[in-house]
This record gives sequence, C-alpha cells and structure tokens, in this order.
Amino acid sequence: MEQIFQNVVINRQEINSIEFENESIEIPLYPGGEQTFEILITNYGSPTHIHLSVSEELKGQITFLRDNPYVLQKEYISAVARIPQEGRVLTKGQIYITAGYGSKKKGFPVQLGKVEARPQEPQKDEPGKWEEDTDELLKPSKPSITAEPIKKASRPRTSGSGFVGISSSALKNFKGGLSASSGKRTRRGMGQNERFPFVLALGGFLLLVFLFFLYFMLPAGLQFSVSFAQALLFSILFVTCTTYILLKFMEEG
Repeated sequence: MEQIFQNVVINRQEINSIEFENESIEIPLYPGGEQTFEILITNYGSPTHIHLSVSEELKGQITFLRDNPYVLQKEYISAVARIPQEGRVLTKGQIYITAGYGSKKKGFPVQLGKVEARPQEPQKDEPGKWEEDTDELLKPSKPSITAEPIKKASRPRTSGSGFVGISSSALKNFKGGLSASSGKRTRRGMGQNERFPFVLALGGFLLLVFLFFLYFMLPAGLQFSVSFAQALLFSILFVTCTTYILLKFMEEG
C-alpha cells in the first residue's frame, strides 16, 4: 500500500478553502532512487475539480498520475518522486493545490532527498600500508644505554699500617665517581648505582658525628681512649664523607 504523505482538506472553513494536515513533508531518497506516495483529498463541500502542481525546483522530480482530479468526498492522488542518478542530493520546493477553477491556490513545502550523503563503503586495508606497519613492528628496538656501576669503596681497617693504602683507594674511587658523574650532567637525579656510595658516605658521616659527641658526653669512667692513628683516620674519613656529600648536593642543584 502506498504511503500517504499529506491530507488536503477543501471547502471546510469556506467555499474553496484549502487546509493541510501537515505543514511540510519529507521524501527521503538518494540519487537514482524512486518512491510512490499518495495525497488524500477530503472535500467537505460540493463535488469539484482541483489541480495539483509543483514549483520549478521539483519539476521533473515529482509527477502526479492525475493532476486534475474530480473530488466527490475523498480522493487518493498517486504521485511518483524520483531523483536522477546525477541529480541533487537534496531539493526543496512546493506542491500547490488549486481549487475553484483557479480562484484559490495554496502550497506546502516539500523536501526531496536526504541531508546526509550516501554512506560510503568501508575502505579496504591498503597492502602497502599494512606492509609498512608490519616492517615497523619487526624492526629491532635500540638497546638502552645503562650507566656502569661505580665500584664500592673498600672497608677501612683499624690498623695503622693499612691506613695509607685504604685512604688512597677510597680517594681513587671517589675521584672516579666524580669524573663519571661530571660527564653525565645532563641526566637529572642519581641512578640506583650512584645512590649506594652516597648513602654509604652519609651513613659514615652520621656515625662519625655520633661517635664524636658520644666521646664528650660520656662520663669520665665510661670514656674510651683514642690513639693518634685512630683520630687521624676518623678525621680523614670525616673530611672525605663531608666533601663527597657536599659535591653531590652541588651536582644535584
């Protein structure tokens, strides 16, 4: 059954009056499409002829099978809407109803077509692009550059004979750590390999400070004796740890 798009009422308010049930109609079509629809004419007066026509925009696109019907009470007027293959996607115009042998003419807006364009088919994957993506995935990643770990300073001994060798090795490690870190000043923050010597130096510094205060705070009966070699060793370790910590802070700043 053909779809009724508009209901036209004539002779209800007065002689040759024309009323439209819908203010406007839309006929959804794509270029190359065709659709048949009906307009219902309802007559509340005496039987009469009416005339159907379209505006210039819709000429050739909407055709009435009967454009001058004789209406007794109700009459169905069939029409065909089509859009040429190369026609406009959307066309707006008017359908006119003329009654009283030309004495009264009235129209309503018609939108023929769709606002959106014809949906496009999904594009297939391009072989060249797929191969490029595959090559990118198969390329080996560049090896990351890791910093060489700094050698741990040898543990100091309490004997006076090995003091000079221990101090020289500690100073060598300390200088090596400074030269390695100065070549990489662009890297912010200390890595995990550089953090251990810093923690070791900070712990030694705090331990020496604690022993120093402990020596003066203990009662006379509990005080322990310190030889010259031990005092010299503690002084050198204290200066070394303090210098290393200060240099680290200046490097980070």
